[in-house]
Amino acid sequence: MTSQDLLGAQRAVYVLAEKPGNVEVDSKQFWYLSLGGLHQEHLKTSVAHLRKQKSESAKTKAQQRALKSTDLQHSLARTLGAQSYDHWREREQPKILDLLDQHGLKRPADLINWKYAPYFAGALKARQISDRIFNSGLPVPRRIFTGVGSYLFAPSGYGRLDIDDVAGRHILEDKDRYIFCRERADEILMRAVDMRGVDGPAYIDLTGRVLMLLAAQEYVGCGYNMLGDNLVDPIAVNPVIRTYNTTPEDRSFELQIFELFREEIERSDAGWVEVIEVPGNQNLVFLKGPEGTFDWIVRDQRDEVLSSNPLHPFFKKDELPTAMDSSQLAARRYFTRGGWAEKLEHDAERRHYEQGGSTGNWPGYDKLIERELLASDRFVMPRRVSGRPFDHFFSHRLDGYRLMVSPLITIDQFMSFATETGWGRTRLEKALKANLDIERDLMSVNGGDPTHLPVSVTWLDAVAYCRDYQQRHDLPVRLLEPDEWQKVAPSPSVDWSRVDRGVRVLTAADGVLPQDPIYEQLGWGVVGGDGRMGENSSHTYRSDGVISFGPNLHWTTNSDGLPFLSVAGFKEWLSGYQSGHAPFACAATGRVAIGAGLFGSLKPVHLAMRHHGAKFGFRLCYVAHPDA
Repeated sequence: MTSQDLLGAQRAVYVLAEKPGNVEVDSKQFWYLSLGGLHQEHLKTSVAHLRKQKSESAKTKAQQRALKSTDLQHSLARTLGAQSYDHWREREQPKILDLLDQHGLKRPADLINWKYAPYFAGALKARQISDRIFNSGLPVPRRIFTGVGSYLFAPSGYGRLDIDDVAGRHILEDKDRYIFCRERADEILMRAVDMRGVDGPAYIDLTGRVLMLLAAQEYVGCGYNMLGDNLVDPIAVNPVIRTYNTTPEDRSFELQIFELFREEIERSDAGWVEVIEVPGNQNLVFLKGPEGTFDWIVRDQRDEVLSSNPLHPFFKKDELPTAMDSSQLAARRYFTRGGWAEKLEHDAERRHYEQGGSTGNWPGYDKLIERELLASDRFVMPRRVSGRPFDHFFSHRLDGYRLMVSPLITIDQFMSFATETGWGRTRLEKALKANLDIERDLMSVNGGDPTHLPVSVTWLDAVAYCRDYQQRHDLPVRLLEPDEWQKVAPSPSVDWSRVDRGVRVLTAADGVLPQDPIYEQLGWGVVGGDGRMGENSSHTYRSDGVISFGPNLHWTTNSDGLPFLSVAGFKEWLSGYQSGHAPFACAATGRVAIGAGLFGSLKPVHLAMRHHGAKFGFRLCYVAHPDA
């Protein structure tokens, strides 16, 4: 194996290097480069790739100076802990090769991405380890449990029912299952033969300890992080369990499960890697695995390219409404060096619950982290994009700004946009490219209604309409934020005390439709083509099903005269994209679904027009100029 092969990266590695000749102190100060390895030729290739990528758009002298080949090589070498490219080639690289030989490291490998990580957790990321080692202020651990090489969670489908079977009784509580398994921690209770993946062992004998860990993987996942000393040796600080708003009793149980997990991983060297520091280099460490395998970690490294457009590939960045562009915050988070991203996320989530938040008003990690950065004075919020007052919008005075809000977009307005832009065809082409099974026939949920009524579309359709409206009227329109909707919405019209939540037939089987009386009680206002409401209608489940408004629609207005369709079967899309889902609100019930965890109560952005038999519309808003 050549030295270039030996030093090659075994997974995607991105590093931040200062732009030559750039003195700005913000995210524009750095380039991010894909690094194929630690050999001098890898550095040259990385620089050449960046220059090829960026040279065409470099128009000014400053931009061209930031892409000078030799200076970039020096900058990248400094990122890796050397004084210059020449210093890397002549001093650091030979020193590293000697270090590898000294420790018997002969086989480069990915020692971080654990394919058998506990469910609900996912494998560790290289950035988590990098931030912990270089940016946490905690001692560099002697070794880290990444899990690679361990088959602890390889058995598939084993859990609570198996514990009950072994016990010979139905156990109601996990705490009782824990007691049963703890008493038999080292006793083999059963043999697992079903495995995740194809390269695991033929079977694994499960002790009481392992069987309980398999049953409680969601608890293990909450402790599978680099915040405390959960996964490092020696232990110097308390474990950090990423659950929030829990009772002391639940917290105690979570710690018991974690202690069980820690006991198990300490019984073997499988999954552990030794941390080897490079003498005289503050930006690089090596991870030593079994049988000569090794990996390496760079200070402030990243696991993926910067993504400033979460809606790619459905939308290109220039197809998004200007006011819905989150790229500035994304770039700030990506290019900030010296930070501890996992702790920032943890602190933001913890603050949400400490300040009275809940899973019901969960705004997503992006919004939480934005709040955390603002609270710590580490980020200056960019000035809101604003526009002139426009007669078609209703003016609302909110906290420190004037928000212009439109009535609900009508079927006629949206279909005019679709006809003039060819959006009906474009949206299907985009969905095919993005591999989204988008609602194909917009008319199936709009064709049976008068065209002056609100249109029902996917969230992606609403975003496309915003962008087109911005271009036509030179106004920075967007969808309402959830907190803005709550401030401008009128009081709900549904009296929940009159709704009987007693016996409800909710399960459809063998072609039998649900018969849930709640739709009638709520005055649902949306009817399928078979005359039935909500999920009781067969048309909810048909791609060609017809969903129409009922005859008795109730409208309300807020204190500024803005109209709202206040029927339980109608929702409004809101801004706040989260992992393919988006929030919504209902004027009739006053419910604002912001999310829980990743996207608990949100709706898929490419569907939901007929989801649960409901219609989903939208309205526009924008911030008026401060002097308006």
